[in-house]
Amino acid sequence: MTTSASELTRHARTYHGFMLGVKWFCIHLGALLVLLITWFATPVGLFGALALALIVYAVAIWAMNHGLAHSTENDTGRLAPGHSSEDVERGAI
Repeated sequence: MTTSASELTRHARTYHGFMLGVKWFCIHLGALLVLLITWFATPVGLFGALALALIVYAVAIWAMNHGLAHSTENDTGRLAPGHSSEDVERGAI
C-alpha cells in the first residue's frame, strides 16, 4: 500500500489538531479539579480555591505558548532513525 504526500500531510494536520484538543481538555479539567478539590476538601474556601485554580490555569496556558503545543509531526527535516528522504518521497513513512 502506498500513501501519497497529501494524505500524510492531512493525517499529520489532523493528528496535531486532535493532540492540541486533548491538551486543552486536560488543562481545563486539571484547573477544574484543582478548584473543586481545594474548595471542598480543604479549609481554603472558594476564593482560595479559585486563586489556586487560576494559577494552575495560567501556568498551563504559559506552557502551551512556550512549547507544549509543539508536535513532532511539525518537525520538517527530521526523520526517525533508519529512514531516508527517499522513504518520504515514495510515501513509505
